[in-house]
Amino acid sequence: MLEIGSGSFDPETLVILETAFDEAWITLKATGSGNIRPDELARRICHLAMEGERDPVRLHDRALGELVPAATWRELG
Repeated sequence: MLEIGSGSFDPETLVILETAFDEAWITLKATGSGNIRPDELARRICHLAMEGERDPVRLHDRALGELVPAATWRELG
C-alpha cells in the first residue's frame, strides 16, 4: 500500500494511477508541453485520486486540464 500525505492507495488503485500517469505523460510529450515536470503530474493525479476519482481517463483528462494552459488543452481535444 502506498501512502501519500494523509491518504493511501491499494494495489488496484496504484495500477489505475500508473495507467493515468503513463497516458498523460505520453500526451504531454506528444504535444510538446515539456514545461510540466513528472512529479507535478503525479501529484495532480494523486490529489484527484484522494478526492475519490478512479477512472483512468478522467484522471488523465482532469490532470492535464489543470496543468496545461487552456488554449493548448483545447487543441488536444
